[in-house]
Amino acid sequence: MSKLRKKKKMKKSFYVFLFVLLVIIGLIIYISFFSNGGFSNEAGKLFDNITENITKNTESFKKCMDNDVLKEEDFSEELINKKNEIIDLYNGVSANFMYTDLESDYSFGEDEEKELYAASVTKLPAVLYAYKQADEGKLDLNKELTYLAKYKASGSGIIKKDSVGTKYKIGTVLEYTIKYSDNIGYSMLLDELGGRNVVKEYWANLGYNIKYSDNFGNLSPSLGNGYIKEVYKYYLTGKENAKKLVDDMKNSANLEYVKSGDIEVAHKYGEYVEGGGYYNDVSLNFTNHPFALSITSTLGYSDTMKNLFLQTHKLSIEFNQMYYKEKENYCLEKSHLLS
Repeated sequence: MSKLRKKKKMKKSFYVFLFVLLVIIGLIIYISFFSNGGFSNEAGKLFDNITENITKNTESFKKCMDNDVLKEEDFSEELINKKNEIIDLYNGVSANFMYTDLESDYSFGEDEEKELYAASVTKLPAVLYAYKQADEGKLDLNKELTYLAKYKASGSGIIKKDSVGTKYKIGTVLEYTIKYSDNIGYSMLLDELGGRNVVKEYWANLGYNIKYSDNFGNLSPSLGNGYIKEVYKYYLTGKENAKKLVDDMKNSANLEYVKSGDIEVAHKYGEYVEGGGYYNDVSLNFTNHPFALSITSTLGYSDTMKNLFLQTHKLSIEFNQMYYKEKENYCLEKSHLLS
């Protein structure tokens, strides 16, 4: 920026500040000498709002909101109770969870490092890796893959309805693998990528350890939130493939078990009822301050599972909103002290 533009910008900021200051002084004079009690209260509120808005535009406030984590020792009793209300859902239930705020990285959970069979959740890291390869020009999403007899599989998906020999573009396979949790599409994709160890190595370089016992492997809530963190970082790049991935996650199967109210949710579920009742879900929740939520369970496809997953999402949204209201108040107070 040139010195002249900087000077003009500083001059403009000075006049804005001067105008706001004059408004405040005028309100103070009017409240002190001319107003009745009722108007004084309204004017007082207006004064507080103006002061608060000025504080919110300071660098110290913005820095606090961007970088500070509201520590649990600063939580109100209401916020502590909301957190415990979520944790209490898991008392005596064969399930584990982890909540992670994607802006401040504040996390809490119940047995968040405990591993269970991942089932189809492990399709997500493979698909994200494929899109990253496409972004780098190493994978052509228009290339056609052939449904071969060796890929035949039961379970979730829609490719099984088609004949062996049918061809699909890689982009279509990626969509089906997320939206319909397609087992055949996933096998076709892994072959095209060079096998699951290639995916494992990519994620290891990001700092995550995928443990494969088969093509699906294990999952902890902590690892699930790691997947969602990387999806969110990818989404923030604004790349078309990133938008496509998140859009498919927003419209994928079994969304009704994790979507509470009007909050948009991008998720990937994993289900293996025959092998022990495993039902898991990892999700990106688009509140004003997005958060990751991963739940693993051996509750199977049951009403208990459905109620637990929905209630966890509902309370987590409430916690998220309360957390940021308290963080805002904390940063306002901190900014006042610094000014």
